[in-house]
Amino acid sequence: MSPRAVLIVAWLGWVFDVMDTALFNFAKKPMLTEMLGEAGYKAGGAAWEGRIQMVFLIGWAIGGLVFGILADRWGRSRTLIVTILLYSALTGLTALAQTPDQVLGLRFLTALGIGGEWAAGAAMVAEAYRSGGRVGAAAWLQTAAAFGPWLAAYANFKIPTGDWRTLFLVGVIPAVMVVFVRFKADRSSSIENRSQPLDPPSTINDSPLLALFATPALRRRALVATTLGIVGVTGAGILPFWLPNLIDGAAVGMAAEVKKNFVSLNTFTLHIGTLLGVLVFPAISERIGRRPAFALFFVMAPLVTSIALVGKPNLDTLLYLLPVVSFFAVGLSAGFVLYFPELFPTHLRATGAGLAYNTGRIVSAPMPALIGMVISNTGGNAAYGVLVASAIYVLGLLALPFAPETRGQALPE
Repeated sequence: MSPRAVLIVAWLGWVFDVMDTALFNFAKKPMLTEMLGEAGYKAGGAAWEGRIQMVFLIGWAIGGLVFGILADRWGRSRTLIVTILLYSALTGLTALAQTPDQVLGLRFLTALGIGGEWAAGAAMVAEAYRSGGRVGAAAWLQTAAAFGPWLAAYANFKIPTGDWRTLFLVGVIPAVMVVFVRFKADRSSSIENRSQPLDPPSTINDSPLLALFATPALRRRALVATTLGIVGVTGAGILPFWLPNLIDGAAVGMAAEVKKNFVSLNTFTLHIGTLLGVLVFPAISERIGRRPAFALFFVMAPLVTSIALVGKPNLDTLLYLLPVVSFFAVGLSAGFVLYFPELFPTHLRATGAGLAYNTGRIVSAPMPALIGMVISNTGGNAAYGVLVASAIYVLGLLALPFAPETRGQALPE
């Protein structure tokens, strides 16, 4: 495929996997209320939400690692198609769930595809633009973090209140579109761009994961990148996931339909900040360096979160200040698309990027469950849970001195 076709297909895949995640955020309360009852949801709904998200993150991590290795062996584009089909089909199947345990299992399987899609797509785009334009491509690719939730918010706005099963069925539609575009692009271009399996310099029988830890330099890069992934992925997921709970706490007494529509509206405004952040971060990192850019965003994300949520936030505060939080918290994720592929050689790039971005989710996976318990034990105070979780950025600041600076360097072969 041509570089532009690679970017479009990877972008569409990311838009729809982020949309899938956002659809669950909208569906979780009416779904669990139907399954647990009003009293059951009030007593333990937030804890269930946290447990489901914890298992989802574990599945995302495993999928990123397994499909990242397959992408290095089997080929990027083949792996991309398999993962998109996997998460789309399982999102649709979630509409048939009858119990929270069934939802938990289906979300784990869905996450396998979502995590794998990121690893394959990141490697494809980095290699398509190896001769130039990687900064712009990384910024454009990560705009999916805004467009995906916008599509989900539009679906939530149009679908009747409480109809959570239809929300999950929406997640099936994009699979047909992405696969169609992928095969059309494949037939119309003579450039495969790493869609065939990659032979490493030594032997194809070597394990990519073992090779990643075979030398001190690669091992250090893998561990540092994974730590940055833990911080960035955890921080980026906190606010979008718990936004409906924050609005519930600020909109006491409002009708369910009004709350639902405000969640959609706040999702639109929230991800205006996301869109600006993912476009600005690569430009900043190109001007001042990757490490200083990460440091700046690691400091500002918890600072703005505290300004927005300390005290008892009202709906106006959530509407106008949360986009600023998202600018920093989600915006820095564009740095992963740019930075992680720069750390690893060609035959280990998808494995390394998948490890860094997704395996960190195994470590960060307990965070939603902990936040859910904090919220349940503080009378449903979602703001308090989000504030406690924002301390994760300290870990990122501690890891940055060990991170190599890659600004201005070519991709390693």
